Amino acid sequence: MTWSPEHAVACLKEEGLRSVWLVERPGEASRTAKYWPVTLWSAAKHCIGISQPARQLRGARRLAAIGVATPQVVDGPTVVSARSRRLYRLELEYVPGSTVMECLEESSHDTATCRSVARQLGVVIRLISGAGLLHRDLRLSNVIVEAAADGPVVWVIDPVGVRRCGNGLMAIARMLERLDVELRRRRAIARGAWREVVRSALSELSAADRRAVFAQLRAHRRS
Repeated sequence: MTWSPEHAVACLKEEGLRSVWLVERPGEASRTAKYWPVTLWSAAKHCIGISQPARQLRGARRLAAIGVATPQVVDGPTVVSARSRRLYRLELEYVPGSTVMECLEESSHDTATCRSVARQLGVVIRLISGAGLLHRDLRLSNVIVEAAADGPVVWVIDPVGVRRCGNGLMAIARMLERLDVELRRRRAIARGAWREVVRSALSELSAADRRAVFAQLRAHRRS
């Protein structure tokens, strides 16, 4: 695949804040390259560690440290120049597969596979909340399903929204709420899978804590 920072600049003009590319270099494993424009505001945020590339790097490290599969950063963030513009570049491991959203839309997996993916999603939520973290952007399009020899493997991509959270029950509820909004639109397909997500996410909570999470989910639906 032909690729260069110049292509990223062209895409940034069309797509706005970020450009994502598959990078294939001879003799090297495939990588995902992400680009963001360097502006005065983004440079100021980068200096204090809250720019998009800095949060991507920090989120990836946090998830890896608690056993959540996520593509690791292999280069960057660095600043490159192209077409008289300066860009932040970050290169990550490339994970082949489809997003959970794509799997649901295409009905490309059988029931057993969907439920395995759902259980893994629940474990991801449990691990993140148990580590005192919250993923504010845990969406179906940010989870890749890799077809491995011994079954599907769930990878969390784009961990920019991973941040600290002192309330584990709130973190679980927030992440379940985010997934529920998307899954409700496909309830006929994903009803059984949704139960697996919830069961797996709440499996280590006390009965009282499970009731507290369900109360937050019900309140969210009513609103």
